[in-house]
Amino acid sequence: MKKRTLLTGMLVIALVFGMLVGCASTGRAPSSFVLGQATPVTIQLRQGLDFDQAFREVSFILLQSNFQTETLQPEAGFIRTNWRLWVTPRGETFAGYRVRVSVTFNPSRTQVIVNVNGQSLDSKGNWQDGWDRAITEDLRQELTMAVGN
Repeated sequence: MKKRTLLTGMLVIALVFGMLVGCASTGRAPSSFVLGQATPVTIQLRQGLDFDQAFREVSFILLQSNFQTETLQPEAGFIRTNWRLWVTPRGETFAGYRVRVSVTFNPSRTQVIVNVNGQSLDSKGNWQDGWDRAITEDLRQELTMAVGN
């Protein structure tokens, strides 16, 4: 009886471990993904910073963060990137989770508003909208250091 209980316990541990490893290798959305409307981040631009310079800095930071530009409209103060697929910690690309960034400068060119939209495939193959908490925070920090107060 003890042997059977021990084997059952080992089997349960193996199954749980297998599920955890399986979920990681199949590329579930990262824990930084949050379902729902993206939370915009507003950054006050540094006093005296020229809009053209700020726009170039923001574009450069997005490129350095591996976001390729889809729409670039300096006259409107707008940048949107292509969807970027998630790369797992193992370095594998996972097509079931993607992120893109939209940046808008306010009309007076004193603030930059950043939205990091994310989408994750559900079990039926439908995209679920949300945002990525970690990427939002990373971009907030980098942009604040480059163009913010």
